[in-house]
Amino acid sequence: ALAAGGPGLGKSQFAVWMTAQITRGTLPGELYSQPRGVIYAAAEDSWAYTIAPRLVAAGADMDLVFRVDVRDDGKAHARLTLPVDTSLLGQAAEAYSIALVVADPLLSFIDGSINDYRAADVRQALEPLIAEADRRRFAVLGLAHFTKAGGADPLSRVAGSGAFGQIIRSLIAFVQRDNDDGDTEFVMSLEKNNLGRLGLPAHTYAIQPVTVETAEGPAYVSRFVLGAESYTTVRDVMRDEAAGVGSDKSERSEAAAWLEDFLMSGPHPGEGLPKDVQAAARGAGITPNAL
Repeated sequence: ALAAGGPGLGKSQFAVWMTAQITRGTLPGELYSQPRGVIYAAAEDSWAYTIAPRLVAAGADMDLVFRVDVRDDGKAHARLTLPVDTSLLGQAAEAYSIALVVADPLLSFIDGSINDYRAADVRQALEPLIAEADRRRFAVLGLAHFTKAGGADPLSRVAGSGAFGQIIRSLIAFVQRDNDDGDTEFVMSLEKNNLGRLGLPAHTYAIQPVTVETAEGPAYVSRFVLGAESYTTVRDVMRDEAAGVGSDKSERSEAAAWLEDFLMSGPHPGEGLPKDVQAAARGAGITPNAL
């Protein structure tokens, strides 16, 4: 899986939140009430000053969180490197009953000799990891950045080769948008899901500042807080940005107000058959796009 978005949107905080949920056994699904270990490989942030305090702030069981130490063999691999270290990573995952490996960010762990804009090279780096994860029964969450340019398809905005979008089984996308009240909010949505149910709701989320006491003094970090469901997905926001939407926001607001009135005045408040809603919307002059 990839967690992708622009800079400063809380992707790392989300990965830390996920880590905390798994190590405490509070993640809904097959791991619920079954705490498991997580390997967290971080390339850009300091473990002592950023990652570990974030994990503490998120409530992770630190006895079940493992970081990667690499023994320098004199070659050009001073950190966990894919595909060079794939087998050793898999052995460690099995030894510590690991459920998730976080690569933050994924591109930083791909061998420097590999061109991450060439599909064949990307597959050479990641397909052995996929096989190892399947064999050792763990999931991989890679963090990735969006390119500034591109269309409204989140998969096409993932930095690097298009092979990233083909190899992954799921994509969780993150974006920041201005809502109808003029405030700024964060939105996350599942934009690819080959192995699970489609149509899952998007969510708003917040990044809260937290102070964590450490042996060296206070650490000022932030944590991810999952918010309410959202009618707007990351793809919706990207589509509006690509189209340079301005007036569409008022059109959407008008459509939302009409839809709420229509549904609440029906025989079953809050519900309506799609064909009935669509027909009524046409009659009210609401465009399918806004609806």
